[in-house]
Amino acid sequence: MAHRFAAVKIIYGDDEVTMCRAHGQKPIGYKVHVWLNNTDVIDLGSWFLKVIYTPGHTSGCICLYEPRKRILFSGDALFASGTLSTIFKSGSLAEYFNSLRRLKTMKIDLLLPGHGRISRSVDEDIERTIENAIRKFPEAGHLINMFA
Repeated sequence: MAHRFAAVKIIYGDDEVTMCRAHGQKPIGYKVHVWLNNTDVIDLGSWFLKVIYTPGHTSGCICLYEPRKRILFSGDALFASGTLSTIFKSGSLAEYFNSLRRLKTMKIDLLLPGHGRISRSVDEDIERTIENAIRKFPEAGHLINMFA
């Protein structure tokens, strides 16, 4: 499964997305069996996962949100304690800010990131991430108004 923007790059062997060379593998021969779009739903019976397109870290970054349980599987889009995600070449700082802004509007009780510790202080984590991003990227000061 992959977001459609990542799926195309995976199929055509874009090493920026697959990072195969960094791991000693060839970036070709991968298949995407399910192409995902923003707001698609993966119904697993007792779990209902909504795809949230959150570009920034990469162009095809997604989170999976279980609205009934208020759980966010954030992948590399959001981490606990305000830890910033790396913005790779296929990503975008402006899209990262916009993704954080959209996540900030959601009701999330439990954050399960792709790396690091889980969190139950999700609102605080998002606020800290925004503050840290503004401090780290002062050249993006024009994006600050998005969070006013």
